[in-house]
Amino acid sequence: MAYIGFLSLYATGHLNPSLAFGRALRERGHTVTFFNLADTRQAIEESGLRFVPFALEEYPEGSLTQVFERIGRLQGADGFQYFLERMITLARASFRDLPGLIEANQMDALVIDQLFPGGATVAQHLCLSYASLANAAPANREPGVPPPTLPWCFGASESGIARNEKGWQQIAQALMPWRDAENAQRKAWKLKPYDDVLEDSFSPLAQIAQMVDALDFPRKELPRTFHCVGPLHHTSARRQVSFDWRRLNGKPLIYASLRTLQNGQGWIFRAILDACATLDAQVVLSLGGGSLPKMEMSKIPKNVVLLSYAPQRELLARARLCITHAGLNTALDALAHGVPMIAIPITNDQPGVAARIQWTGTGESLPLDQLQPERLRELIVQILSEPH
Repeated sequence: MAYIGFLSLYATGHLNPSLAFGRALRERGHTVTFFNLADTRQAIEESGLRFVPFALEEYPEGSLTQVFERIGRLQGADGFQYFLERMITLARASFRDLPGLIEANQMDALVIDQLFPGGATVAQHLCLSYASLANAAPANREPGVPPPTLPWCFGASESGIARNEKGWQQIAQALMPWRDAENAQRKAWKLKPYDDVLEDSFSPLAQIAQMVDALDFPRKELPRTFHCVGPLHHTSARRQVSFDWRRLNGKPLIYASLRTLQNGQGWIFRAILDACATLDAQVVLSLGGGSLPKMEMSKIPKNVVLLSYAPQRELLARARLCITHAGLNTALDALAHGVPMIAIPITNDQPGVAARIQWTGTGESLPLDQLQPERLRELIVQILSEPH
């Protein structure tokens, strides 16, 4: 059996699917080691997997609290810029720390998050085989498919392809600082420079994606080594959240969550609360560890159950509607339970996931700049009135 190392981003939307995958490999007899930031130790070790920290200079223990708080407050271009800064910092830490750590732990192969900075460069430097793992919307480029960070629908017409190409060029331009940081190290290690910091880093051997064909735009140019496997879940890789099921009153259930990264957007929570206040339905709103201002806590509608964290999949099994930030994990959970969605995308790949929800007819997309309680209420009533 093999010694397999995982390089995953530290946010739960990336880490949890990677843990589920790693746990499945461990059950097949492999030794699985996660190389990650200090604050991920508990989640990794509770999944029964080996943990090796790196980037301790940049991200000492306890530092991710501030990182996540800042992410939770940002949206749009500001959110993307902070993402880019973090990727460059992580890439440089990876080049410094990971070669020695991976060699010391005698890894035979790696599984690398599509968005993990520097991972493929380190693997190629060490002459290690690796697989790419798309925990978020796949970033694989092709003419009819727009970049996942943009809120555009599929377009294979001449004008659609031209629009998409312009979008991909914009993304490539925005990612040039990341590409330049990678290429400086690739030059030092005598590796071929990247033209595209994402596409050029994907494994030629195996690419594995959580995305399902039923949700993605039509694809024609994925390599034969690309595999859509669906949601990566494992009970040991999940945070166990208690819930008093007696609080549900039997009325149509609406589950609402922005999950854990975009939970600092208090005004979005407020819009959801105001939209649902007069509905003949019950709402479970998970703050994902975020909070409402104290002055707002006295204005919680009677039909709302407000929680810091909630058992998402169990609630979706009973829900009629999911209001989501359009993170891929939540979208896949809703699809798995046949629950329509209202997507309110904020940043990262969420606009692209929201566009796919709209295009596939699995829900509606409400752009952030159009979010008003009245408009949200209209969409909720529309979906709840449809045959279940």
